[in-house]
Amino acid sequence: MPKRILGLSRKSSENNDESTNEELSNVRISSGASSSSRATDDGDINTENISKSDDSSSRISSSIQSSSVFSKSRQTHRTGTSSMHTGSTKDSANFTGKRDVENVGKPLRVLEFGKFGSLNPVSEEGDSFVTSGSFLDEYPARTAASSKKDDPALASEQFDKALEVLDENLVGLMHDIHQNVTNVSKAVIQAAECFKDFMPGVPAARLPHRISCSKSPALRRITKIVLHFVDNLLFSEVFNNSRAIIIRRFMTFLKKLNIPLEEASELQTLPQPRNFCIDAECDLPRKAKLASIMDKLAMTDSSRISDQDGAFIAPVLRGLDRSSAVLTLSFGLPDPQQEHFDMIKALYSLFPDVHFYCVKDYITTCADVVNPGAKVPQPMEATPSSQFHPPYRLPPNGSSPPISMSISSQNSEKITGTLGGYVYPQIDANDASLAQFTGATFAMACAHVALAESHDYPYVSVPSAVLQKKYKTAILEESQRYPPKSVEKAAFDQEAERIDQNLDWQRENTFGQVVWGERAVIDQKLSDFAIIKVSSDVQCTNFLGDDVSSMANPFLRFQNLYVKDKVLKMKPGMEVFKVGATTNFTRGQINGSKLIYWADGKLRSSEFIVASPTPMFAAGGDSGAWILTKLTTSLGLGVVGMLHSYDGEQRQFGLFTPIIDILDRLQKVTGVAWDINRHS
Repeated sequence: MPKRILGLSRKSSENNDESTNEELSNVRISSGASSSSRATDDGDINTENISKSDDSSSRISSSIQSSSVFSKSRQTHRTGTSSMHTGSTKDSANFTGKRDVENVGKPLRVLEFGKFGSLNPVSEEGDSFVTSGSFLDEYPARTAASSKKDDPALASEQFDKALEVLDENLVGLMHDIHQNVTNVSKAVIQAAECFKDFMPGVPAARLPHRISCSKSPALRRITKIVLHFVDNLLFSEVFNNSRAIIIRRFMTFLKKLNIPLEEASELQTLPQPRNFCIDAECDLPRKAKLASIMDKLAMTDSSRISDQDGAFIAPVLRGLDRSSAVLTLSFGLPDPQQEHFDMIKALYSLFPDVHFYCVKDYITTCADVVNPGAKVPQPMEATPSSQFHPPYRLPPNGSSPPISMSISSQNSEKITGTLGGYVYPQIDANDASLAQFTGATFAMACAHVALAESHDYPYVSVPSAVLQKKYKTAILEESQRYPPKSVEKAAFDQEAERIDQNLDWQRENTFGQVVWGERAVIDQKLSDFAIIKVSSDVQCTNFLGDDVSSMANPFLRFQNLYVKDKVLKMKPGMEVFKVGATTNFTRGQINGSKLIYWADGKLRSSEFIVASPTPMFAAGGDSGAWILTKLTTSLGLGVVGMLHSYDGEQRQFGLFTPIIDILDRLQKVTGVAWDINRHS
């Protein structure tokens, strides 16, 4: 799908942002393209040929000031590895002894670091890169910046020149990798040297102006290159040391720019790239262009493309920290193949400051498909008064269940989800044709949960009958491990009997019956919800329940446990949360651009949430949970939408349908307006 819906171009755009914008404004369907070269496998490198190649690079280093095939017709003023490190006598002097050709091209986890003299970034810095302000003092001064070490301020021109040199060297190095001029392991060493050469005599940042990704094209390009190393070139476990070298060097570089990493400072650990939402405050230059491209892709004719079920493209911010993150397109695939990584290489040159990466991930519904006996509780020293803790919420009063409880159809054997909340038809008391629905309450859940195994208007159970049956099976299996007349076995049997009593009560006192539902793409939007007419003897309120207070933030107390209003305008970056039947309380932020994905033979798009601050937002069994936020003008909660899917591998994205779209669809189907509050 990705290479068929994105037009691929091999034109260089490092120094021509306008041409890139014009190129990508014409989004088109293409037959796909692959990179002109494949990433070099370290195991296939002939070390003898590499040595010869290095020598030839030395001979031509003085001639590549003009355009060359490897620099794609750009002026290479001291750019690329062939002109900087591999052939430079000044830099080669940093290596102690002769070049060890046996180690060239091998993953850095098996390199003997001692043979490289001063080049031992992992061991030399340790954890001091977080707190030390003189982490480069031991290196000899190799640039003119060292003469300014004791100056009260750093000249703007000097800093800009140093940043430009680093940018050009890394860009040239990446081109050499893509053209198979150098291999990845060797490039990591050279990239580390490039960062080391960035103003080595300056122990701390004393910049004449504030540096940020939004204001510095060079910083965005450098960040993109680092992320390309970590996410695409060094993703294999054999490159763990190589990733550490790049990340550590990049962190010391950011510290020089006075860009602190909050996570590293607090935890004293080596951070890894993370995804962040594109919020309203994001002012990166290509934010609007990326959103426009995603909107156009969502309109693509599904009959012209095809890909693995669940494959997606998500626009996000990515970096070690939000302050140093750049715009990114994340390509998730259930089973990534080499052609997908080649596609990333082909896409690399489309934008000079937008990162592309491929990851094993996929979009799937949040419904939980239960496998009986998959999880068995551990034995305990039971007594007749022991209390068991079921893996689902139980309402304090069965006749007044709160929202966010588990839900399933009454006769379902496998599919379970979450009860979203309650909605009410706004019916005029004088309308005789709809008198039977006056004052009625309807519960909301995902259609793929309520209608997955039956389309005959099934009755539903709250809490989920599926989870209760699974729990009972596990209890009975565990009871068999104890002697027949033991106290422990009696406790297990008593708990199983209590579950049977609850199931019998639910069958006699039904929660409600599905009256309508659909799972379809309507007007380019996914409609995946069902409404359940709640029995008249069930008292319903959009109340999360007092037990939620123990699993959530302190603000979820008293009036803030009630959903009182709808949020019709979603602000990018808005902080939201959900309470799901599986993962309970999780938080995130609404992304500014939609995600597109391939499911059931069609291309779809959806609003989505990026988990924050923890990396997980949803899991199977959370389908139907309302996306909520704290109201700013009054006490209480506002409903933003309803969760329907998530990325099944990373679990960092939550896909949802806005509440306004759900209510509009209900009104179009029924001819009656709907609201989360009763008609006054």
